[in-house]
Amino acid sequence: MILVTVVVEGRKNVLGYIDGSIKASPNDNDYPITNLSPLGKKVLFEEIPKIHSVYPMVEVWKVCMMPDHIHIILHISDLLPPKKNLGTIIGAFKGGVSRAYGEGALFEDNFNDRILMREGQLENWKAYLHANPFRWLVRHTHAKVMQRALCLEINGIRYGAFGNFLLLRHPEKTQVFFHRRMIDDSQSIFIPTEQTIFWQEEHKRLISIAEQGDVLVTPGISECEKRIKNECLQHHYRLIHLQSSPIGNYWKPEKSRFDACAAGALLILAPWQEDLQGSSDYERFHNLNALAEDICKLGSDAAFVLKKTTG
Repeated sequence: MILVTVVVEGRKNVLGYIDGSIKASPNDNDYPITNLSPLGKKVLFEEIPKIHSVYPMVEVWKVCMMPDHIHIILHISDLLPPKKNLGTIIGAFKGGVSRAYGEGALFEDNFNDRILMREGQLENWKAYLHANPFRWLVRHTHAKVMQRALCLEINGIRYGAFGNFLLLRHPEKTQVFFHRRMIDDSQSIFIPTEQTIFWQEEHKRLISIAEQGDVLVTPGISECEKRIKNECLQHHYRLIHLQSSPIGNYWKPEKSRFDACAAGALLILAPWQEDLQGSSDYERFHNLNALAEDICKLGSDAAFVLKKTTG
């Protein structure tokens, strides 16, 4: 099973528009959907069916039409004809849509593909695509707190970023940092930090300042850090979350972080791999915590620069 995404050049909304209410539940009549333009209808009902017509071994399992991009889940049940591959199929599809468009090439040159192999992955993606118009409407309704940057430079470090950038300038930021284990002096052995009195006291202190509106900053690596991060996401306490995986053109946060972004309570930062020093996971995780410490030192006049990804 393969998920393919093609994007309209310049992100032009030529395939339709999103209609509905962000307050609606999935079963409500006004739950957001994509109302297709004439071109969008031609793509859905004429061009996409041609994939299976030309290549019978390629079945279209689900389509998500958005105003400026398309997701298609394909199932390839047999070998493709000689000298044919996924790129050939998608290239022909894009060419057919561009001819229907009639104003030159419609899509970006490349496409994104993801193999769906893990148990439950297909159902998760089908649910995700069903809710895609809802997420679109949320992002555009709350544009100021759902910003994306592929290169946000802070103190010489480049980050991919998604969420509420203004959290960087909040005057009160506190790092959440816990070692995985701590020494138990009474027994001279190491025990998990979450089993210590220190954790109980620090947990109470951190949640208290979060409830007061301070911003917590953490990569959420150790068990205790993860617990604090998850509580912030659940209750929409202000949080800057540093993650090791990159943020690219097609990257989106999962539901809990998406909802926190929509509430203006979250900024996700992903340091560029070139700037995240370290030859091992331990060193890179240590550096994430060092970056979290530096971000906590930023003042209300913090300078951060949006840069071109090639610069």
